[in-house]
Amino acid sequence: MVNFMSKLKSYFFANKRTRRIMNVPVPVQLGIYIERGEELVEELNQALYPHFLERMKYRFLQEHPNWQPYEFDWAFFELKRYFVMNKILKSVPMFSKEVDEVWHEMLMFTRDYEQFSKQFYQDMLHHTPNLDSKPIPGERGFFDWVYLSLFESTPNSRVLWGGFLKYPISQNILEDFKTLSEEELLNHYFRHNGEWMDLKRSLIKKMKLQIEESEQIKGEKPFATKKTQSEAEVYQYALLPAVYFSLFYENEYEKVMHDAMPSEYYKATQYNSGSFCSGFACYVDSDSKYSGHHGDWGDSGGSGDSGGSSCSSCGGGCSS
Repeated sequence: MVNFMSKLKSYFFANKRTRRIMNVPVPVQLGIYIERGEELVEELNQALYPHFLERMKYRFLQEHPNWQPYEFDWAFFELKRYFVMNKILKSVPMFSKEVDEVWHEMLMFTRDYEQFSKQFYQDMLHHTPNLDSKPIPGERGFFDWVYLSLFESTPNSRVLWGGFLKYPISQNILEDFKTLSEEELLNHYFRHNGEWMDLKRSLIKKMKLQIEESEQIKGEKPFATKKTQSEAEVYQYALLPAVYFSLFYENEYEKVMHDAMPSEYYKATQYNSGSFCSGFACYVDSDSKYSGHHGDWGDSGGSGDSGGSSCSSCGGGCSS
């Protein structure tokens, strides 16, 4: 009887969990921002053979009867984004239980997964369980900064990743990006594969510039209300405040970010249909590289902003 109730409870909560995902189409090209991003997505898609994906999806839905096909599609969509992050960064821990469940299913197809990993990474992307379910806050902040620099956020993305920008970026990470050279940062944080170097260098320059700009406006009231039209704009505006508040308001980070951002974007389970105007605190400077244009990363071949890594249910990394 106890075992039956346990299973029933597990089913109920799993069913409730996945029903938060809306049945809407996933963005094309992974909703990627960066210049030549479609080429990176195409590399990923070429490594994921359709027959492998069809079998994996069929088996997953058979073993998870509480999931709808569109829920799987969204979790796999976010897993593909996670794979792209691992193409750029040395190590990207996993923060989503649902996304991790799909990754686990991929691993059951050992040969297919190995073929995918070797083709896309020229190495094995290993999955290492993390017994501590609590995220490392500073690293989760870095993960969010990178993710939002690369990809358009959606309501379903917020649900699957548990919301964004709720943790400050680690002081150690910020200090590294402030003091280390570009080459040292490439060696420490980024995958050693010689690929997508313009993008990697652009991410480094972006973080360095945001740290420098934050220090220049320290002690002032640098943020003013800005009207925005979309969720993508909200999170692009949020990247500089995330760095600024991580540097100078670490102990109050969640409160000040919550005050700065529209509440509908700071709650993972609230949805909004259509576009609308909402207030957001953003740095207003007509000369700033960060005045809302997510394409300005400096003079290298990339666009958007970005950063690092984090960990919740699993730590995923590649040997490099």
